[in-house]
Amino acid sequence: MVKTAKELNKRKIPIITIDEPLEKYKDKIICPEKLRKTNEMLKTARLPENKHHS
Repeated sequence: MVKTAKELNKRKIPIITIDEPLEKYKDKIICPEKLRKTNEMLKTARLPENKHHS
């Protein structure tokens, strides 16, 4: 059964739950070198030009 986004947004119970043991990683940087490289790439990344003018 396929649900629309509106139907999913009306749910009172979340579709997914976070595993409690994963909470210990909430405020930790697990891969600092990868994070540093990613942040550097994002600083210089350019978005493609918007061809559709609204």
